Amino acid sequence: MLHLRDELLIGRGTERYCYRHPEDPTRCVKVSHNFKNNKQQNQKDYEYFTRLERRGIDWSHLPRCHGWVETDQGKGLVFDLLQDESGKPLERLDTLLSNGQLEAARVESALEDLHAYLQVNLVFTSDLRASNIVCDPHEAPIKLFLIDGIGDRDFIKVATYIKPLAKAKIERQWSRFMKRVEKQHQL
Repeated sequence: MLHLRDELLIGRGTERYCYRHPEDPTRCVKVSHNFKNNKQQNQKDYEYFTRLERRGIDWSHLPRCHGWVETDQGKGLVFDLLQDESGKPLERLDTLLSNGQLEAARVESALEDLHAYLQVNLVFTSDLRASNIVCDPHEAPIKLFLIDGIGDRDFIKVATYIKPLAKAKIERQWSRFMKRVEKQHQL
């Protein structure tokens, strides 16, 4: 059983905490904390990432999922921990844009790359926002990674099986995301 100490905490979401893996610093563990409004995010992520793995997608903009572990806070789901050369977790895009560490002009090409990646690999997002995207602002060129809000939350998953519908769905998700980012960060 893994013991997830406070000093390992990397981030907090509305449903999950994210900890650096206590035995493998290249990975993180996501555990549920909001049991009152629990939407089973870990289970949904596990199922979706397993499907992506079976499809053999390119993982260049997503962390890989490594399955379940038992922790002192319940079952946890293990992912690659995206970090810079010093071992620090990559920073959130919204934070970098808001505090001026990253200029909008440097991000435009990276956003286009991420958009193309989602289209080519037919990766759906359930919560596409700048807070679910990380990068290293010191890299050139900038490369964006989607770390949360990934998956198909449709009750009837028709777009999963029909490529033109999948592409249209991704385009709608991306369009909503870009409108939000442009408004919030003056891109």
